[in-house]
Amino acid sequence: MTDPTRTAAVVLAAGTASRFGSPKLLARLGGRPVLQRVLDTLADSHLGEVIVVLGDAAEAVEQGIAWHGERRVRNPRPGDGLASSLRLGLSAVSPTMASALIVLGDQPLLRPDVVDALLAAGPRQAAIAIVPAYADDGGANPVLLLRQGFGLVDRLQGDQGLGAELARHSGSVLRVSVSGANPDIDTPGDLARLAEAAWADRVRANREQVDRLREVPDGRDFYGPVASIFRADPTRTDDLVLDLLLGEARSGETWLDVGAGAGRYALPLARRVRRVTAVDPSDGMLSALREIAAEHGIANVRTLQERWPMSDPPRADVVLIAHVGYDIEEIGTFVDALEAAARRLCVAVLMERQPASTIDPFWPPIHGEPRVSLPALPEFLELLEARGARPDVTYTARPPSRFVDFDELVTFARRQTWVAEGGEKDRRLLALLRERALETPDGWTLPAPEMRLGVVQWAPPVHRTAAKRR
Repeated sequence: MTDPTRTAAVVLAAGTASRFGSPKLLARLGGRPVLQRVLDTLADSHLGEVIVVLGDAAEAVEQGIAWHGERRVRNPRPGDGLASSLRLGLSAVSPTMASALIVLGDQPLLRPDVVDALLAAGPRQAAIAIVPAYADDGGANPVLLLRQGFGLVDRLQGDQGLGAELARHSGSVLRVSVSGANPDIDTPGDLARLAEAAWADRVRANREQVDRLREVPDGRDFYGPVASIFRADPTRTDDLVLDLLLGEARSGETWLDVGAGAGRYALPLARRVRRVTAVDPSDGMLSALREIAAEHGIANVRTLQERWPMSDPPRADVVLIAHVGYDIEEIGTFVDALEAAARRLCVAVLMERQPASTIDPFWPPIHGEPRVSLPALPEFLELLEARGARPDVTYTARPPSRFVDFDELVTFARRQTWVAEGGEKDRRLLALLRERALETPDGWTLPAPEMRLGVVQWAPPVHRTAAKRR
């Protein structure tokens, strides 16, 4: 085994990011800059020292990273290519270090278990380097370069990495099989794919937990039995989010509300614009929407009982989603369809945590484990930026959910914990609700940490392209 305390890490972070178009090391993924994720992983590996080679964006990187005590050196000529940064980084390695882990700063999925596997595999007699062989293919990074292999960089020129030299000395290179892959980020598309994959991982983990612990099936219409909770007066004047949406509404335009539910926003918007198309897969929700529309004489709303994306979606001037998307695994395809349907603007109303998170504290005492959280507003904003959008966000406080009576609260809580009525877990749930729920003049509610809600607006790609041309 290679002694971690006598191993340096050399992080190459001096690239020009010419294909990315902006300092890609500071682009965010999972709430952290790309380079931050790499450095956090290395910090967990407790190596002897970490050296970061910076380039022209050094000042921005210095300010944008939470450092762990890494030594930073600056390449005065990053345009000379990767080889110059490799030589500079290795020359900065302390003489007491027996090996150096060569790490690319734009590989945010670097994993501690891969670093540990490389260290555990060496040193070996006659070996000059140890590299990972990923099950899902891809480049053999990071490279654990043993001291006797430092001279390999002397022959490198321009943007050459170690690949050609390691191939030339393949008999002295030890390969260690590891799972997964370690993609790098060269373009915004690369970052978008990683953001979409991270979103999908969260959604799958959340769903798999439910499937493992559920006592009742979802049924044909999951939201149908609780549609009454989502009813709202379309003439209300005390809704800050609605005020923001109405402020964007133009009388001659059409709106498309994807996941319209019982018409919380579709119906008041229909009173302002020419026409609203409300799309939702729930018959119960759309039935409630049509009832409220009839009560208030709103005739310019068309309902479509469909899942999004649709095979033949309508187009509209503005496309809206409100508290929809948290549990969508194929989020990239979902957003593609939103943007393709919008002529002028896309709007999303999302919370910092998914709406049912008020029930999350009930999971450990009921199911014996914490709830796996879904992605929400912060991840959605990251995703949009990775896709090249420049979203504008207006934040407002999210009022607590209100339930007409205790029975309505119980129905909601059962739906969000998937417990069977009358069972042991249901008895624990009812006891917790009686202990924690609060009765107010407006109904019943659950205490919860303050949560912000964001109204996100962004231009569809056709407008972004036109703006770039101008």
